Amino acid sequence: MSQPSGLPLYPRFIAGLCRFGLQSIARVRVEGVENLPQAGPLIIAANHMSNADTPFIGGWLAPALQRRPVFLAKESLFKGPLGVLIRSLGATPVKAGGSDIEAFRVAKRILDGGGVVAILTEGTRSFDGVMTRPKPGVSLLATRTGAPVLPVGISGTSTLIGREQRFFKIGTRIILRAGRPFHFSVPSGADRRAALAAADEELMRRIAALVQPEHRGDLSLIHM
Repeated sequence: MSQPSGLPLYPRFIAGLCRFGLQSIARVRVEGVENLPQAGPLIIAANHMSNADTPFIGGWLAPALQRRPVFLAKESLFKGPLGVLIRSLGATPVKAGGSDIEAFRVAKRILDGGGVVAILTEGTRSFDGVMTRPKPGVSLLATRTGAPVLPVGISGTSTLIGREQRFFKIGTRIILRAGRPFHFSVPSGADRRAALAAADEELMRRIAALVQPEHRGDLSLIHM
């Protein structure tokens, strides 16, 4: 089941506001939007380096998809002006530091209805702009729903406004690259948990292939 196409007025306005804001302070490059499916369920899986990542994804991918992604974001972000912004982008809170059954159910319901869910796979921002290990869950959600996964690599946002920065570094080059959607194939049985973990690692390698080399860290040895 797929949702009707066409981005409603308010999400379109918010996406435009995000694009205007980021283009006012950064040099933005976006690649791979031709890979975005226009119908059917989709999981957007991206790396996470900055509070600018969610507006970056929502600002460019929502209009390209003509659909509004629902973000799964840690609940501590839902405070103050940032909380208002990410809620307006369609975010739903997830408990930090562990699995969140309710968030999983929400995501599954959206995907079963043909919608789009966006997940920042590491669960928290990188301290140093280098990718870290993924939190579990994307591969399980994908296999339970049959939804394809769109890997997205974000580069430069940790320089624009990193974890310890109070002010934007004006003029930073930030890049968003969308890969090709793919389906997970995870066997059932006694080794399913290990297979899911391996699938999440494969997802991170796909994302690492889309970011600039300085962000890959231990994931720099990519077999594609």
